Amino acid sequence: MTRFEVTEEPSPGYDGERIMFVPSRGLFRAAISANGDITLTEDRLRSLMAAATGTEALAHGLDKLLGTAWDSELEPYRHAGDGAPMTWLTQVG
Repeated sequence: MTRFEVTEEPSPGYDGERIMFVPSRGLFRAAISANGDITLTEDRLRSLMAAATGTEALAHGLDKLLGTAWDSELEPYRHAGDGAPMTWLTQVG
């Protein structure tokens, strides 16, 4: 049951990227900004707003676009020390 998270830091002229995988959810991929925030395109937001039938559906759609469920499932495996340049996923427990 492999789980992983890979983050490519942005560089001049290129967005960064975050890829997360957990067996129960599959693969999640998103562009990230220079400060590490996930960025959403105008088209994805417009599509969500057009399809959402209410505030709950809109909130659920935003959580999905931001990868909230993937983050929640990976959080127990994250471990990093002060000043560490990267986060390693490790088994906790």
